Amino acid sequence: MKRIVGLLILGVLALAIASEASLQEREVTLRFKFIANQIRSYEQRISGEMAMTMQVLGQETPIMISIQGKLTQTERVESVDKEGVATLLTTAKGRIKTETTGLPTGAEVMPEEDIPPIEIRLKVTPLGKVSEVKTKLPERAERESSFPSPFGSNLVMPQMQGLSWQGLIFPENPVKVGDTWDISTKIDFKLEDRTVEIEFKGKARLVGFEKVNGRECALIETTVEIPDFGELVQVVPIPEAKGKISARTEGQATSKVWFDIAEGLIVQNETSADMTMNFSISLPTGQSVSMSMQGTFKSEQRLTKVSQGEAKEK
Repeated sequence: MKRIVGLLILGVLALAIASEASLQEREVTLRFKFIANQIRSYEQRISGEMAMTMQVLGQETPIMISIQGKLTQTERVESVDKEGVATLLTTAKGRIKTETTGLPTGAEVMPEEDIPPIEIRLKVTPLGKVSEVKTKLPERAERESSFPSPFGSNLVMPQMQGLSWQGLIFPENPVKVGDTWDISTKIDFKLEDRTVEIEFKGKARLVGFEKVNGRECALIETTVEIPDFGELVQVVPIPEAKGKISARTEGQATSKVWFDIAEGLIVQNETSADMTMNFSISLPTGQSVSMSMQGTFKSEQRLTKVSQGEAKEK
């Protein structure tokens, strides 16, 4: 009897090993799938810690900033052409909390504020390539911080990821576990009456397969070099009374993405980024303020609902 039980256990183990080996060799074709008027809703939580050095009149001031935020984001598929290319309208809004220590006397940053709706319209292929991005900035809040912060309502760091949409590009050919591919791309970003080209460089790897809320997902890891958003920051309008801002950014972001293979959409995305930012603000008084920041940011995005909206009249 013991021998029979032992043989059964060995048989189960053999089947498990064979099944795992088969899964590892499985090839999948990864594609985004778009349905006209479909609405995908996401919830996103963000956090960050930054060490800043500010120089005013030759004096250096160390400042520490931490942020916590919660956003909701919807993606509406406005149309899909015969090639499967979709026109998406994404809308993000939320609330962000900021804790700051070390600010100069008289300077202040609002400890908590709403992020008004930010609309991004873009064209995306089934491979995830973005051909064009148009952004509608939110209306300026009535109350503004007296401290010229790059984290105000019109320039929120988490929204920069909108430039690359979901930050994922798929290969033409099927892939299996362990395969890697290039996700580098260039995107024309239209803001007001200006167009800025942003280049992203990165790699992706298929790690395995997992189920998330009953959905069979491909687990993909990505590593992306954070592009220099300096030219983009320069075209973001700020009040003349606040002066003019220039910036340079660099860093790296790593992500884990759970992609629903059958439905062709992202279910979950966890990102961690290390970034260095250098800002220079020319004040109306003729003086200038320079800031250098090193920060770590984390973001968790989860799909909360998929629904079908009504077709909009043209």
